[in-house]
Amino acid sequence: MSLSSKDYKNILDTIDIVYSVSDRSAMFDAFCEQLRKAIGIYSAIFVPADLRTGDFCFQGYRVHNNSEGALLTYLAQYAPQDPFVSCGWFRDHPNQVARNTDLMSDLIETEFAQDFLLPIANVFHVLASTLQVQGDRVGILGIHRQRRDRVFGAREIAILNRLLPHLARALQRRELLADESLFAEMGVVMTDARGKPCFLNPVAKRALHGADVASIPDPGNGTAAAYFRRGRRAYRVRTVPVDRNAVGKFFLLEPYPPTRPVSAALTRCGLSEREIDVTALVAQGRSNREVADQLFLSEATVKDHLKNIFGKLAVRRRSELAARVFGIASPNGAIDPTITPGRNL
Repeated sequence: MSLSSKDYKNILDTIDIVYSVSDRSAMFDAFCEQLRKAIGIYSAIFVPADLRTGDFCFQGYRVHNNSEGALLTYLAQYAPQDPFVSCGWFRDHPNQVARNTDLMSDLIETEFAQDFLLPIANVFHVLASTLQVQGDRVGILGIHRQRRDRVFGAREIAILNRLLPHLARALQRRELLADESLFAEMGVVMTDARGKPCFLNPVAKRALHGADVASIPDPGNGTAAAYFRRGRRAYRVRTVPVDRNAVGKFFLLEPYPPTRPVSAALTRCGLSEREIDVTALVAQGRSNREVADQLFLSEATVKDHLKNIFGKLAVRRRSELAARVFGIASPNGAIDPTITPGRNL
């Protein structure tokens, strides 16, 4: 889809807003106002995710030009019926929007549309995506139009797909720089505009162990995580611009696999240290190949670990494992929108 020069100017103006407005709520409202002028939207929602766990933080949600009650009703009751949830789009297509009517052609006839979208949310046409950068799930974005409005077209999809990596990156940067405890736990390397190191904390010095800073991979604006290994130690790498003018960069080295709050509970369930590592990655939606690559194991070994884990935790599939470990299924039946039931070993 080719875009006009006016479209590209709107994209650049919107990118400038997401990087320059410091407050997340104000930035989201400004982002939505830009979309209203550029492509025409009725309302929008954003549900953030915890960078440490990937779990959604419903306390930090934002609603633009719609009711908070509609979002809370969706989360509590209707999320499993959402076509973005039921087809696994949120899990499988980060930073790529889709139309709900493309995912479910008979949407207008469904209980989800008749009982929720039209009477409660007062919308029908939806573009939505998971926001992800450097392996961090940042949140979920939904953009809406009412039923009487025209369907979102290829132009609107193309514009949003160009914006989402920058929106995810800007949100991640704010969260990382605001959480001082992350900097205390991780190795921190600060480079100047030429890429030369000007600061290394003790954790980073131990991680590099004499290696050149240039050997650390930079995940950039991609959706996938990057990893750095020295000897028997592995680190997950995040990069954060020091400021919006990109005059320098922080490299954050997180010991990998990270220590999770669930580790003690899993140990009480009889899981070994390696089984806990596998469980944490599988519960985050990683495939057997991804788990094998990140833990430096064979796929066959990962499958053997999963067989033992399923037995010890009394679960039959990966979605049940996630619910068992992280409490994804809430007491009222709402589920994590990124989990698709039925995925086996």
